[in-house]
Amino acid sequence: MSVAVAKANLADALKQLRIRMEAVRANWDDTARAQFEKDFIAPLEAKVIAAAKGLDHVAELMAHARRDCGDDSGIDVL
Repeated sequence: MSVAVAKANLADALKQLRIRMEAVRANWDDTARAQFEKDFIAPLEAKVIAAAKGLDHVAELMAHARRDCGDDSGIDVL
């Protein structure tokens, strides 16, 4: 799987989480839900966004390594 595909999958998973949490909010509107979002959902979103940025960095490093090694095929070896 390429880094770009991994990042796209991660972004899609976060989007699906946000959509499902919107549906949950329609039926679960109390302090327990708010605490759940604060304790679990918000930190998870922040970690997913950080992971996506990390994947961007990995993609840059891989591109640099390919240039340095003379491999311009663009095929990920991971």
